[in-house]
Amino acid sequence: MNRQTTNHITTIKTEKFKTTTIRVTFKTMLARETVTQRILLANVLRNSSEKFTSKKLLSAHLEDLYGANLSVSARKQGQTHIISFHMQVVNEKFLKSAPPLFEDALVTLSEIIMKPNITNDAFDPEIVNLESRLLKEEIESIYDDKTSYALRKMIEKMCEGENFGITGDGYVEDLADINEKTLVAAYESMLANDEISIDVIGDVEHASVVKMIDANFNLKQEVRTTGIENRLSSIDREEKDVRGVVSLDEQQNIHQAKLNIGYRIGVRITDEDYFAALIFNGVFGGHASSKLFMNVREKESLCYYVGSQFESFKGLMYVYSGLDLSQTEKAMTIIDKQLDDICNGEITDQELQLAKNSYINAKRSALDSASGMLADLEVELILGITTAEFIQKLEAVTADEVSAVANKVKKDTIFILEPTTEEASS
Repeated sequence: MNRQTTNHITTIKTEKFKTTTIRVTFKTMLARETVTQRILLANVLRNSSEKFTSKKLLSAHLEDLYGANLSVSARKQGQTHIISFHMQVVNEKFLKSAPPLFEDALVTLSEIIMKPNITNDAFDPEIVNLESRLLKEEIESIYDDKTSYALRKMIEKMCEGENFGITGDGYVEDLADINEKTLVAAYESMLANDEISIDVIGDVEHASVVKMIDANFNLKQEVRTTGIENRLSSIDREEKDVRGVVSLDEQQNIHQAKLNIGYRIGVRITDEDYFAALIFNGVFGGHASSKLFMNVREKESLCYYVGSQFESFKGLMYVYSGLDLSQTEKAMTIIDKQLDDICNGEITDQELQLAKNSYINAKRSALDSASGMLADLEVELILGITTAEFIQKLEAVTADEVSAVANKVKKDTIFILEPTTEEASS
């Protein structure tokens, strides 16, 4: 594989896949007043363009490109919000008498992004209304996924008053103020103000890709000259003074309680002890041989599931679990003990190596798909290292370094989603 970057364009040349994948991302600072309209905008843009004025016409054109796949998504990353356009197309060298599919796909993607279906300064109201209804249903469906709902509620409370407390899913109450004309303003703001990056993975030549992108994407001059070192950082450095643990609960008509614990770990992805923090999370609860899994779930049989998650753009860690309500106090006591044990250096060589293997295997597995490579690319560009260097740094982490990170951890918030009294006793 050969990775090259010119300003905002990165290519990874590889013959591993029979497809070529293009990703165009628009990144800006996360804001409560714009997050919902940006999600809706992404959903509207994937439906049509000035040339392909309906979803049916666009789908037919993608079929003509030998089944090219188009997707558009919006997500929160640390202190930023990102809209991503993905296009995957077959490498024409594997087809007989095929047109230049990569260039055609790039042109199509540029039409969708640069020439959307806007008439009289408005998007198609029928499409906007449809996507607004679908987004409303999607946001409301989070309530039915109790694991996701409980974690979201915990983060909202834990980061109340902080920018990170803004959800990346959007807000139903904001949809009423968004229409086909306000979305045009959001689109124009995205095009004018967002940081743009374009990544291509496949059997491609970097210089040729850069030339085609420059010919098809009419990007502002400052975007063309933005180097990696000047890119907008997703890392959220906002801190909160933890003066005590906040505990809250909520009752719903459920059978299984959801225990979520939020911690401030204070380590971000670019910090010196980032790799130690990764391994700490692995030892604590990040995989199936972790202390939480082996002791809280397997040994004590207190939880149906339990694990931990490291939020490296904010410096947080979450423990999530599902259990009987009567077991929550005992579960919290044993969870605390696992953290205390790591703080005190009680980490076996096997625990340390299993945690390392978990991340190393995931890192290597990412290279087996273009989507995995794209996710991997984000981390590598931020850290300025290769996959091999990333693995070396993981392997070099010591038990003492893991213990040192554990001693930085501060418990912040406990949120328990409880069954109602009737459900708990049934």
